[in-house]
Amino acid sequence: MNLVDKLTALSLTHKQLGIDELSEVAKTIHRTCMGTKYPLFVLHTCNRVEVYLYDAPSDFVELVKSGYAPYVDRVVEHRGLDAARHLFRVAAGLESMLIGETDILGQVEEAFDKQVKAGYTRGLLKTIVERAIRVGKRVRTETAISRGPRGLGSLAIIYVRRRLRLEESDVCVIGAGSVGRGIVKELRDAGARRVSVLNRSVEKAAHLGVEVRPLTAENVERCLRECDVVFTAVSVFEPVITSVPRGARVKLIVDLGMPRNVAPGLPVEVVTIEELRGIAEEFNKLRIDAVRATERIVEKETGMLEVYLRRRWAEELVAPLLELWVGVAREEGRRAGGGLAEVAALSTAKRTLLPLVNYIKELAARSPEDAYRLVALLDAVYGGNYLNGSP
Repeated sequence: MNLVDKLTALSLTHKQLGIDELSEVAKTIHRTCMGTKYPLFVLHTCNRVEVYLYDAPSDFVELVKSGYAPYVDRVVEHRGLDAARHLFRVAAGLESMLIGETDILGQVEEAFDKQVKAGYTRGLLKTIVERAIRVGKRVRTETAISRGPRGLGSLAIIYVRRRLRLEESDVCVIGAGSVGRGIVKELRDAGARRVSVLNRSVEKAAHLGVEVRPLTAENVERCLRECDVVFTAVSVFEPVITSVPRGARVKLIVDLGMPRNVAPGLPVEVVTIEELRGIAEEFNKLRIDAVRATERIVEKETGMLEVYLRRRWAEELVAPLLELWVGVAREEGRRAGGGLAEVAALSTAKRTLLPLVNYIKELAARSPEDAYRLVALLDAVYGGNYLNGSP
């Protein structure tokens, strides 16, 4: 029995669809996945709409897949170790339009934090995503895959600099998530004359060292009137720029949102991710050696995942019994007078139980079935009410 075999990934990316189509799919996927009782992780960026599910029945997988309509036939489905490998490659930047970009790692982390707090990403799926984030950080530390432009924001700035002089331009960035923050930093490093930010939370963007205003329709209009270039990178389902006021100063709008942040048909040049593809290819050719090194790391980490999952599963399996045993120790410590007696009782219990827990984890790494039988025997001693479930 392999625990990783319970993982499924459904994926639509820039390799199968254009940005506009991906934007529409993202809306329906979020609606389809809301309120589910099965562990899942949804990753939607400007270049992908993906859902990772763990231990979900086939009918629920098909239900989620239906949310990709009318492009269900283009969905790429990964199972088991292949699904984990795909997520690791995504976090490492190997599946991005700009290979090695750092934005995707920040987007994975942001999505993970939100969905863990909401209770969607939990159990062993939470562990798998945590490992993917670890892989993403490792490859960027140990290889040169992110050397040079670090993301789509970097490419967008290169594009703008080929058209305008940033030193003579006022720029507004709408959105201060991982992409927006990176754009602000690079604009300042590039010597933009003035940089300002609009964000839903002013407090969360206060550390950027630029003027920050709340994201309102009035401030968006002001931004278009007063700035030469506007970048948008907001995770919303409706455009934040729906019109351009008469006499507006803006010359370029760079839309990096997913779904699109800018309504179609505006009387100003709107740069989208598609226009950045050529610049991405220029730099991808320079990263071939780093790609090989990154792929080796991904394969090594993928190969280690099953053992890591088994140990984590063993921790979850024995956790209710541990809680019982520690509770008994705490109660005895309090009966002995509390204070130092309680501390001593807890310390003794934990030191005594640690070798047992480590043994169960190592046994699970070799044979989850044997580990389960051992914990089931311990559970029976205490009434048979503490076992979480079979492998």
